[in-house]
Amino acid sequence: NGNVVNVPFLKAPGFIKASTSEDIPYPDASSCSGIYLMARSSTNYTGYRFSFGDAKAPGGGFFSFGFKTHFDSPMGTEFKRVELPFTTFSDDWDDSTGKLTKTCQDNKVYCPDMKTLKNMKTLSFWGEGVGGEVHLEIEEVGVMGC
Repeated sequence: NGNVVNVPFLKAPGFIKASTSEDIPYPDASSCSGIYLMARSSTNYTGYRFSFGDAKAPGGGFFSFGFKTHFDSPMGTEFKRVELPFTTFSDDWDDSTGKLTKTCQDNKVYCPDMKTLKNMKTLSFWGEGVGGEVHLEIEEVGVMGC
């Protein structure tokens, strides 16, 4: 639960984030095609993002680390599956809005690399770049297409 509010000196919405720690290595996902979430939301928020790892794109933003993608959470009382193919992620994203600057489809250099897929290190859920009330529940995170 939270609110994404305007950052006064940016005159734009900031972000809120929940992350896992890096204490325990993640299973190898290098043979998989993407990540799925079992999610639900009670707010119609449109700035959800998911990221993993700590890679930095060549020439990427100062604060932009990891591979990120946007997702829409299902609204309602039931958890529903949200699929995030690795081809939708990029490590080149705007560190003030969270929007992808260059995509994996634009150039494979921005796609999740084998090193990161072998150990994602950290997973993060964001409410970013869009002002509003956030209520996101995650029941499960897994990999698909393995």
